Amino acid sequence: MLAQAAESEPLLADRPAAAGWCQRVDLANRWSLWVWWLADDQLDRLWAARAPDGGRWSYACDRWPDWNAGSGAVPLEPLDHLIAPEQREHLRQRLLTCSCWPEPEPPPAPPEMAWIDQHYPLEVMAS
Repeated sequence: MLAQAAESEPLLADRPAAAGWCQRVDLANRWSLWVWWLADDQLDRLWAARAPDGGRWSYACDRWPDWNAGSGAVPLEPLDHLIAPEQREHLRQRLLTCSCWPEPEPPPAPPEMAWIDQHYPLEVMAS
């Protein structure tokens, strides 16, 4: 899935990449990724992922190379352990320049009392 995101999978982010922020990235294949950014536009880590079937992966829930590796096991970091450095760089470039979801429109202002009185006169509504 990360290799697809690095190469060709269409994606949209919730916000532009920024140091110290977590960027949610939605892929066209219905996966969602949460990626932390460091200063200088460097990827920090994949913080979480959600599969189309609702399955979730969170940072530190797996060990690399596996749970039985003893003291040599470290938290699995998919961006370091599961994709090649070239793929990681390509993914970083894509995330820096990807399109973002549009900002939600603000909710409409509540109607003025004069507008309510004009469209819903009390004598009609009370009858």
